[in-house]
Formats: sequence, structure tokens, C-alpha cells
Amino acid sequence: MIVIKKYSKYLLILIPAVFCVIVLFLNQKQKAPAQQIRAVTEFDRSAWLLTQGWQGKLQSSRAVVIPYADSENPDQNYQNYIQLQAQQNLPFTDYAGTNGILYTYALKDSGLYAELLTADGILVGAQCYYPGADSETLDMQGNPIPDNQLPESFK
Repeated sequence: MIVIKKYSKYLLILIPAVFCVIVLFLNQKQKAPAQQIRAVTEFDRSAWLLTQGWQGKLQSSRAVVIPYADSENPDQNYQNYIQLQAQQNLPFTDYAGTNGILYTYALKDSGLYAELLTADGILVGAQCYYPGADSETLDMQGNPIPDNQLPESFK
């Protein structure tokens, strides 16, 4: 009984501290699972474009193999593209090395084009761009991705 009284003041501090640590551990910000946006049909893809504020007309589609990120020789535009997909919570990197279909849309009244990349019937990547050889990666609102939004590993 003397031992309990001797350490009771420590228990009053230790028990809430342990409780706080457990709560903090359980509430750690978990990465949200990537979106599973259906993109099997033209209707699916056009409807998604409308949710982004665009009306688009399909220009072309082609089969592609979704590339891996090359950490040995990173291309800045490709790294921007990977980061954009992460910001949009699309599962691009989960599908590296798989077959996909790249759909290109002309966006009405904007001069922009959109590329929607699908695999296994879902949208895995999306970007806007102005036509041209060195067009930069734009988000789905047509805004450039500032370099300061890229993590150090992408710079």
C-alpha cells in the first residue's frame, strides 16, 4: 500500500500521458485511398470532365503502357505529372507498368486540351495542357503547378 501511495502522483501523470499517446497514434493522418473514378464509357469520362468545369470533345484515344517514375533520370515535366496525380488523389503510381488508354479531349472555349488516362476501367491520371511541343503540365482547372508545391524529391 505504501508503494502505491508513493507512486500515485506519477500514475496521475502517466495514465493520461499514455492515453494521449494512444489517441495521437490512432488519429495519425492516414493517406486517403486513391479515388476510384469510373471511366469505362465516353459518358463516364465526359461526366467527370463536367465535374471539373469543362465540356470536352474526344479527339483521340490510344493504348499506352503506364511508365514507372525513373528516379535515376527524372524528367521534370514527368515528375510534375506524377505530383499532379497525387494532388488529385488519382492512383497513377499504383498502375505503373500496366496497360492503359490515353484519351485526348479538346476543351470547349479554352484553347486547352485534356488527357484522361484510364486503366482497369478507372481514371488513373488527368491533366490539361496547351497544344505545343513543350507545353507544361496544368491542373484540371488549367493552372500551372507551382514548383513550390512539389516535394523536394521531385525537384
